[in-house]
Formats: sequence, C-alpha cells, structure tokens
Amino acid sequence: MPNWKLKKTAFLLMIVLVFMLAGCNNPLTGRTGEQRAITDRNGVVYEIPKTVDRLISLSPTLTQIILDLDLADKLVGVDTNSQKFYDLPQEMPAFDMMAPDAEQLLALHPDILLISDMSSAGGAEDPFALLSKNGVCVVRVTTPSTLAQIAEDVAFVADVIGDKEGGEALVATMQAELAEYRALGEAVQEQKTVYLEVAAAPTIYSCGSGVFLDEIIELIGAKNVFHDQKGWFSVTPEAAVTADADVILTNIDYIDDPVAEILSRAGWQEMRAIKNADVYRIDANASSQANHHVVEAVAEIYRAVYQNQKAD
Repeated sequence: MPNWKLKKTAFLLMIVLVFMLAGCNNPLTGRTGEQRAITDRNGVVYEIPKTVDRLISLSPTLTQIILDLDLADKLVGVDTNSQKFYDLPQEMPAFDMMAPDAEQLLALHPDILLISDMSSAGGAEDPFALLSKNGVCVVRVTTPSTLAQIAEDVAFVADVIGDKEGGEALVATMQAELAEYRALGEAVQEQKTVYLEVAAAPTIYSCGSGVFLDEIIELIGAKNVFHDQKGWFSVTPEAAVTADADVILTNIDYIDDPVAEILSRAGWQEMRAIKNADVYRIDANASSQANHHVVEAVAEIYRAVYQNQKAD
C-alpha cells in the first residue's frame, strides 16, 4: 500500500477512535473529562461523565431520588410536576415531560438528562436527538414492574449522578422496611381481598399482575381480586361488583372525594366493602412514584386493609 494511503488510513482510524472515546463529552460546557460505563437493569450501557455537575430530571420519580440524596444543587431543570410536588426554586426552568423543548433543554448545558418512559412515549422520533447529538447523556429509566426493579432503579440513578453509596443507603432502608411489612403479611391468618382503583367512573381502571401495586397487596398478606389480569386495564362496573372485594382502595387525586363517589355508586351497594364502609384513599404520589418512597404506600395499604384506618 502506498505511504499516502497508510497515512490516510491511520488518520481516519484516529478520527474514529476520538469519537468512540468521546462518549457523552459535552462540547457545550467545554468539559471533556473522563467517562465511565454504567449499565441499567435492561442491559443498556451508558457512557457518562465521571463528574456530573449539571443535571436535568424530567420525572418526579427521579427528581425525588435526587432530592433525597441532597443533590438538588446539581439540578438546572426539572419537569413541571416535580416543580409542583417538591420544594424547588420557582425560577428553576420547568418543562412539560410529554412535550419537552429540546432546544431549551440544550441551552441549559446539562451533563445528563434523566427521563422516564413518559417522555419518550407516543412518537416514532427521538425527542432528545438534538441533545444526544450535542454530547448530552440522555439516560432513560424504564417503568419498573416489581419492587426489586424499583430498588435497582434507585441505586442506578444514584450511581449515574455520582452518589453510589447514597443510593445503596436509600435501598437498604427501603428493603428493611419492606421486610417488616412482609413479616406482617406472612402473619396474616384471615386473608382479605382488595380492589384497587386508579381511575374513577365512568372510565374505571385497575391493575393486575405485573404491576408493583399488585405485588404490594400480596406482600401485606392480602389478595388483589384482579390478580389474574395483566398490567393496567379497564374495569367494568359489573366486574368490580362481581369481584366483591373486602376492601376497596383508591389513589385518585383528580376529584375532591373519591371515597364518597365510590360509596354512592348505583349498583354497588351490596358489595361487602361498600356495606362495611371499607373504602380508603391512599396517597397518589406514594403509590405512583416508583422509587424508595413506595414503602409509604405499603404502610398505607397495610393500615387500610388490616387496621381499618383511613390512609389520609
């Protein structure tokens, strides 16, 4: 091979090598520091900056992890729900997680953008392609189905943003509290049946197996009347009445009094839970945010089902 061709080949290989090693280097911040590889529970490998100083979270679930790690000072942007739920500076830029503005996100010069499935659903195009193209690490945390996956995600997010030990501590506390309620569940002698409602009439929704809320009901020693169903599904009033659960739970927060609404439904008056007024509201955030705070939902559900106390 002629010498000029060898030089050209070597030059091209050097260019390729540079891009391979670039990983998530961020040209916008001027940072070209070391990278490290981290793998999520789905086997996806991310090359992330060894030092993370600027962080955007487009999920209240993930934002809450960051806040509990006392790393709020790294946040330069959040989703609108995070700003509404948590004590964050009002001047902090907030974005619609379902329709994020990629250019405005990029203008904040983040090292890492944390997203959930909610931000990447519903479209064939990657809404964050602009950020990835400009060297921003876009880390997607997929919706967990089990308590074990929730624990994995908490540890993963903490590791991504540079506090592996803090994440391990949050998980250890979560696991210890779950163990306490698992022991209480194993001690239950008369198992109760539970119907959990996550969307009110006329469009009623509940969940079956493959959802961590179903696992929680089982963990406390109860039985989900729709355990034989899969995932989230629409419930007919007839199916709910036929199931005739001992206890009805609702985590609905978009109507004023979901418990009163359930208790007053026509055709439901002969159900055991209705006759005994065993209908309870559980906190929407604790039962929906899939992070270490899920233990709060476990406590509420146990208290409502077996101690007959109002969750709120």
